[in-house]
Amino acid sequence: SMSSLRRNVFFSSKRLVARMLTTESSSLDSKQTLQGGPSNDLLISLSMNHNNDGRTQDELVSNLVRNQLIKSDRVQSAMRSTDRKYFVDENQGPLYEDKPRNIGCGATITSPHMHAIALEAMFEEDGEIEEGAKALDIGCGSGYVAVCMAKILENVGGSVYGIDHSRDLVKLSRTNTESCDNRLVSSGSIEFYQGDGFLGLPEHGPFHYIHVGAAVEELPRELVEQLAEGGRLVAPVGPLGGEQQLVRVTKKTQNQTVSEDLMSVVYSRMEKEIPMSNHEHKEGLQETIGAALLELQAKTDALREWQNNFKDRNGRKPAAKDMALDPEAKKLLERFKELKLQLKRSQAMLNKHNNSDDDQEKKML
Repeated sequence: SMSSLRRNVFFSSKRLVARMLTTESSSLDSKQTLQGGPSNDLLISLSMNHNNDGRTQDELVSNLVRNQLIKSDRVQSAMRSTDRKYFVDENQGPLYEDKPRNIGCGATITSPHMHAIALEAMFEEDGEIEEGAKALDIGCGSGYVAVCMAKILENVGGSVYGIDHSRDLVKLSRTNTESCDNRLVSSGSIEFYQGDGFLGLPEHGPFHYIHVGAAVEELPRELVEQLAEGGRLVAPVGPLGGEQQLVRVTKKTQNQTVSEDLMSVVYSRMEKEIPMSNHEHKEGLQETIGAALLELQAKTDALREWQNNFKDRNGRKPAAKDMALDPEAKKLLERFKELKLQLKRSQAMLNKHNNSDDDQEKKML
């Protein structure tokens, strides 16, 4: 999401031409050029300024398809099943207008056509998506793009992580996602974190797809480093109020990335993490621990059910190798271990904050 509502994203048709692109090493210093750019169909569609507004989510998506802003079946399916009504305030105008909307905290949910363009830029060229693929949505805001990515990745057992500098926006993302499709949250397919988007989430990487929803003057090196081999990053790059490009970075190998300028855009800048008080940190950790405990219990119950079903089918208890060979059990077990580790870390951080409070009280005495 954009961090403040300045003005709608605009397209400069003169700049929407095939461009000379840049191939960079992982250190982002050696360069060579190669020809590329958006398709002619996309250029024509944008320069004609089609109206994409709809009366329903289906109609909105159909207009985006008709105007060739959505081309792949996977993006079309994801956006049809992710109804915008769960992510915008109906008091601000028609729900399915192709316009950005204020979502509070000085932030917006961007226009549907930009959601479509960003998702197509990440997923359009894929044949089969890698099993267990991971995606990161930076500046998750309303949660819309994160949910769409989760819908695309759920068939391969993938997972999506959203991060925003605002704790309130993280809560909003989670609430909207639960309203739209609670299954994504309860299954652990999507998780939201408060933090500095410039740093990404290295503990959960590497990521096959990274979406950045606000402008950065230069691509943070940390984000490029968190791309998996073959992964793609899409971000608006350029100065606030100046010329910005929607850029796609593809990591060909660990030592080579290809950077493409897709089109001219205008986004508000990405904000860094807002410093929190000790009390706010503790509240956030307590919420994280509570949510992790609930999910851990659900995963424990699911594992027990799988074990019982296995015993009924095979007449014996499953061994470790049986679980490793079964995709469902393997995913449950991996998530179980992740939650145990998350709980351990969060509890350690909470204990640290509690000890700090105790030290302050002793000093006051």
